[in-house]
Amino acid sequence: MKKIVLLGDSIRLSYEGRVKERLGARANVWSPTENCGHSVSHVFNLRDWYVLTDADVIHFNFGLWDCRRLRRGLDDTLVPVEVFARNLGRIIETIREQTRAVPVWATLTPMIEALYNGRNPRACDPWRQSGDIERYNEAAMAVARRHGVAINDLYALVKARGEENMINEDGLHYTAEGAHALGDQVAEVIAGELGL
Repeated sequence: MKKIVLLGDSIRLSYEGRVKERLGARANVWSPTENCGHSVSHVFNLRDWYVLTDADVIHFNFGLWDCRRLRRGLDDTLVPVEVFARNLGRIIETIREQTRAVPVWATLTPMIEALYNGRNPRACDPWRQSGDIERYNEAAMAVARRHGVAINDLYALVKARGEENMINEDGLHYTAEGAHALGDQVAEVIAGELGL
């Protein structure tokens, strides 16, 4: 049976159950129990999350934590976009050099800025901008294309269906139906990579 590794943040946590439901009879789907956070966490956990998993496909993403601003008024994101892109490149190189897995990069998903920032009104609250997500996606897709890595464009899926139809009231996470739609696309892309 083929082995699939799913890596990502809370968005991955929301759709992984659907992926297991769709592929569970044809593949063993594994993911860490925790939210994998930003790109630096992925670099720190390269050995355990990527190299030692003996996967056929590694479907992964990060970035929503990287492009988060720790409070209102900050120009700097948590992990600058150039560091984020360098981390992604290093991870792809490691997958290619030290595993037999096929890497699949998933784009960062959109947000509803007014809802997310509206629930974080204090100056010390975290802050996000939709433009940052787009900027990080552009950087990531350039790295993935340079390395010849398959791209699962979850961002485009949500935009096509309408954020208001998929994202819940917190402005960032997904309704059950939205998570199912994400999981369906992840499962289809992985199945295509494996010829299932």
